[in-house]
Amino acid sequence: MNELLQIIQSNAQLVAFGLISVAFFCVAWVMINVGKQVFSLYQKNFYQQVDKGLRDVVVMMEPGQVFTLTFVTAIIVVPLVFWIANVVVALIVAVVIFIAPSFVLKVMKTRRSDEFVEQLPDALSSISSSLKSGLNLVKAFQQVAKNQPQPLAQEFTQVLVEYRVGTDLGDSLDAMAKRIDRDDLLLMNSAIKISRTVGGNLAETLEVLSKTLREKSKVEGKIRALTSMGKAQGTLATFFPVFIGYVFYKIEPEAMSMLFTTKLGWIWLGIMIGMSIMAYIMIEKIVNVDV
Repeated sequence: MNELLQIIQSNAQLVAFGLISVAFFCVAWVMINVGKQVFSLYQKNFYQQVDKGLRDVVVMMEPGQVFTLTFVTAIIVVPLVFWIANVVVALIVAVVIFIAPSFVLKVMKTRRSDEFVEQLPDALSSISSSLKSGLNLVKAFQQVAKNQPQPLAQEFTQVLVEYRVGTDLGDSLDAMAKRIDRDDLLLMNSAIKISRTVGGNLAETLEVLSKTLREKSKVEGKIRALTSMGKAQGTLATFFPVFIGYVFYKIEPEAMSMLFTTKLGWIWLGIMIGMSIMAYIMIEKIVNVDV
């Protein structure tokens, strides 16, 4: 009888082990397939965003090269951070690495667009002078591409290259406006399109537009100077409480740890974070003046 019970128990253990093994492999198979789908979706979105970002800043790289560089960086850095710190910090670093390329390209595009808009009034004056001297619009663009600094010269060179391979000049200017994404360039494109459609003195129009953009740039500079203190206050109001909390945690770790270990502490911590975010948003709304 005892032998029979032992056989039954051993068989039950084998069956339970088999069921657990099957369940484990099923869960692992599902997780692997879900991981593959998530990775494929991330790779597709990564390629789309990075490809657009590279075209906007006119960088001669392939999205695949950026993806490979990002992946290799994550493989090297994340285990090192995990070994030095802990798994939470390693996960944060991994997320930062994988979203960094899109963020960096957006920053590069913003800076490049700012430089382009700063150079645009001089380019409009140059185009106006070329038109007054008897050159046509394409020749005037060639002078801009030859004599003006980057990135303005690079953008007009791109327009001329597209024009030479058969693209309509208006379409090339629209593509440049999409890359720069600033209203100042839309004014220039509108003036050129209207002049090519119904005629008119394009040289005088561009000269007036150049003066208008210079005055607009001066006003924006004054506004930035006047609102810089408010932006600094918004940044200070957001991050200074974090610094003070860290100091208090070093002074009284037991008292401050209650913020992270009790329900009431989590509630107050959420309220503080929410109020800090609201303060930052409200200050940004006040100091951001659209010209």
